[in-house]
This record gives sequence, C-alpha cells and structure tokens, in this order.
Amino acid sequence: MTNPEEQRVALEKTKAELIIKLKAEEKPEDFGDDTDNGPDSEEADEAESLANKLSIGQAMRNRITEIDEALAAISGGTYGICTKCGGTIEPAVLRLVPESRLCEHCKKS
Repeated sequence: MTNPEEQRVALEKTKAELIIKLKAEEKPEDFGDDTDNGPDSEEADEAESLANKLSIGQAMRNRITEIDEALAAISGGTYGICTKCGGTIEPAVLRLVPESRLCEHCKKS
C-alpha cells in the first residue's frame, strides 16, 4: 500500500523542482547579434528555440497541474482511486507516477 503522506511530500518536492526548472526554461535565450549566417538563419534559430521552450514549458505546466490534482485528492481522501473506473490505482503505478489518476487497466484502454 502506498502511504499518501509520503506521496504528498514527494509530490510537493517534485512540484517545487518543476517550478524552478520552468522559471529557468522561460528565460529568453540570448543569441547575440552575430549574423555570420545571415539574419534569416538567426531568426530561424530563435524561432525554433522559442517553440521548443514553449513546448517544454507547457509540458511542465501540465505536470504541475496533475500534481496539484493529486495533492487535492490526498487532501480529499480520494488519492489512489482511479478517476475513470473508481477502482484502486496499483501501488506500483503510484510509486512510478505519484500524480497518476488512472489505474493500470484504464491507462491501457
């Protein structure tokens, strides 16, 4: 059985780490003003870098939201209950992904 209090501590730690990484990821990258390869090449690099940062940032925000939902479930006494079927989420699943909302069976279907 998974201890909700231990999971809460782990989730809060992961959330804090993600927030730090997200702040670092959201800092704009300085490409300087070197135009050896032409201004269009530099703009393309900047656009690609920004798109990558936005994608990574969104994935981090989504995970933070999932962690917040898991923390709310712990507070509400519903942690470890599958939101799809209402069954118990396997302890092995919660150890691997503490913010999981689905049991192994529902994840596969």
